[in-house]
Amino acid sequence: MLIFLTLGNFMNSSYSPLNTFIQRDFFLDSIQVGFITSAIFLGSITVSFISGFFVDRLGPYSALKVAYGVMALGALIITFSTSYLMLIAGYFAIGFGYGVVTPSTNSAIMKEYQPNHTSKMGIKQAGVPLGAAVSVLILSPIAFENSLSAAFLTILASSASIFLIIPRERGYHRNKEGSGRYFTEFLGAAKNKSLLFISGTIIFMSWAQQSLLAFFVLFEQSKGFGVELAETLLITLLIGSVIGRLFWGFMGDRIPGKSRITLLSLVIALSGILFIMLNLTDHSLIVAGILAFLIGMNAIGWNSTYVTMVSEIAPRTKVGLFSGISFVIIGLGTVVGTPASGAIIRYTTSYTILWTVLGISLLFVSLVFIIIGKKFFRGIDGAGTMKDSL
Repeated sequence: MLIFLTLGNFMNSSYSPLNTFIQRDFFLDSIQVGFITSAIFLGSITVSFISGFFVDRLGPYSALKVAYGVMALGALIITFSTSYLMLIAGYFAIGFGYGVVTPSTNSAIMKEYQPNHTSKMGIKQAGVPLGAAVSVLILSPIAFENSLSAAFLTILASSASIFLIIPRERGYHRNKEGSGRYFTEFLGAAKNKSLLFISGTIIFMSWAQQSLLAFFVLFEQSKGFGVELAETLLITLLIGSVIGRLFWGFMGDRIPGKSRITLLSLVIALSGILFIMLNLTDHSLIVAGILAFLIGMNAIGWNSTYVTMVSEIAPRTKVGLFSGISFVIIGLGTVVGTPASGAIIRYTTSYTILWTVLGISLLFVSLVFIIIGKKFFRGIDGAGTMKDSL
């Protein structure tokens, strides 16, 4: 599951290291760059309404095969795109396919390891920043030395190969109930108060994370760093993300009472502080590198704790469904937030206000999370099983 998530996010996050080249070749402003991220998450949100149907009924492997097939189609579109609209359509398809990957891998981990799943989920979720880091290491040099089209062609070749190689699931017990039954289950899960609370608050972390990934390279360039140094700092940020997802995943098993609320509130607060600290940096590469590592560890590393909580809320046979619904909600933070972040940059001609707004928002969310969060999660014990109905 770590390998599948890594390869999936290699394609899904390709916009981040390639944004400089996309902006140049397609003559885009910061708002249009932000809409690329929105297109990806709109695709993921769209499929998240039915991802539970794919995952919980077809099985994780068959669902992953479908996911990579759709991502290959999206890669084909961006490879031969001649306009901004074609680019948006291709990334929408890539996001659509990727929207099935996380619920599929969540379901597989919970089926295999529950109740000893927390650290395993952290290891699996490290695939997200790992995939992003691989995209920087591979795609950026290709675009720099050759062309943006060559980088897109690499994405196409990778996604098509994985689609062909991935096994189709055999012997999986498929649920034969129709779509009407699934719709009823979807509405029932969408009323779960714990799921709504965590997803509603994590919207802000989604907004902050994707704004960071979309504009980080451009931000470092605005400070005077060249493209290669800015991309190196992005890799440093993603390395911090990998460490963060592993670290917070392991911490979930070791804090007193295994309190997910306390842990996630701490991560959100640290993220808010670090966003504000981005404004305090000078042109020192060392300082920029340290901050990049730390903010990656928290502002992107939060995800392992979040997916663990969502998977624990869900009944064991509905992990895909609950994961999909949660992604619909938090994806709104990216769809609306990333273009808004681009607008802030465009009209203020500075990143200072953006990082300050994000930092203050996260500090407020952390406070809300720790004050009232336990009200929504007292039905979940440390082993990740429901003790009563919520």
